Amino acid sequence: MVGKDTTDGLPYDGDDTMEPAALEQAEVEHQGFSLWQKLRSPRTIISFGIAIAIIVFAFRGLDIDLEQTWRYMRFSNPWLLLAGLSIFYLTFPLRAWRWRVLLYNAEVPVQSGRRSWASTPALMEYVYLSWFANCIVPAKLGDAYRGYLLKHNGQVSFSSSMGTIFAERLLDMLGLFTLLVISGWLTFGTSLPDGARMVFMFGALLVAIIVTGLVGMRWLSPFIRRFMPRRLHRVYGNFEHAALRSFRPGIMPQLIMLTGGVWLLEGFRLFFVIMALGSEGLVLSLSAIIFVALASSLLTAMPLTPAGLGVVEGTVTLVLTFFGVNKNLGSAVTLLDRVINFWSIIVFGFILYLISKRK
Repeated sequence: MVGKDTTDGLPYDGDDTMEPAALEQAEVEHQGFSLWQKLRSPRTIISFGIAIAIIVFAFRGLDIDLEQTWRYMRFSNPWLLLAGLSIFYLTFPLRAWRWRVLLYNAEVPVQSGRRSWASTPALMEYVYLSWFANCIVPAKLGDAYRGYLLKHNGQVSFSSSMGTIFAERLLDMLGLFTLLVISGWLTFGTSLPDGARMVFMFGALLVAIIVTGLVGMRWLSPFIRRFMPRRLHRVYGNFEHAALRSFRPGIMPQLIMLTGGVWLLEGFRLFFVIMALGSEGLVLSLSAIIFVALASSLLTAMPLTPAGLGVVEGTVTLVLTFFGVNKNLGSAVTLLDRVINFWSIIVFGFILYLISKRK
């Protein structure tokens, strides 16, 4: 029997390696995963202040007529908006299914006697709650919250869960950026407007960062561990194993199809929003619509504000003007789209958070 001591208040096993569960408890629970605590933190309050400032600056800079924008929104077709909302929410079963495949690839024990915590509906609930968290706190902390939910409900290693979420983010960025390039080429050809060029550069940067992280884990693991405290080796090993094993070759076609389906649905979400305003003379090609929708989704990755709040509204409204869309009509499109992919998540996510037994 190994005697237990404590290091920083945590169980210690005598070999300078903390028990993984104890270390994860410290990193996840003791560092704070109360969403309400995060919501009240100065960092979150500042991020919302920044978002409001960006929105005010963008709308004043573009000289948006809010009264005219509201008129466009008020007379939009509610049934087509409902169709856009339905299309958007179809992405969550696909995201949950894809995460389950990644967990299976990474040999994270999703198959057990307690199937309720790892079923597709359960994983969909974790995904949705994480999106809710991303909409109310900055820095994409919802991803870590999702890993914690799986650990809390399924007794799964937090670091392994985060490894699969990292793999999922890589799939998302590669899929989104690929479709963004294709739709951008079909829309603009080789003459990119400055705003579109900025979106491409940001997307390329995110892809480069995530791919570099994955390649670094694959080829530089001994070097990384050399500069890491020994007590973190086991936790990092779980994360690395899950991230790398998530991409076993035999299952890649399924992952590609699921990822492509997610992002095509994101494009059709905006298609129905634009159709809802079609009576106002808003006409865009399908490739342009997909480009704008993917640009909007890409900008939600901005860690400065919750789900890119402010950045998305200003940039997407500006991008729409490149297609000759009236700036007031463009702002109406952007705001209605954000009702679907931001504000609806806050409303429904809050309700789910109150009633969920898995939170």
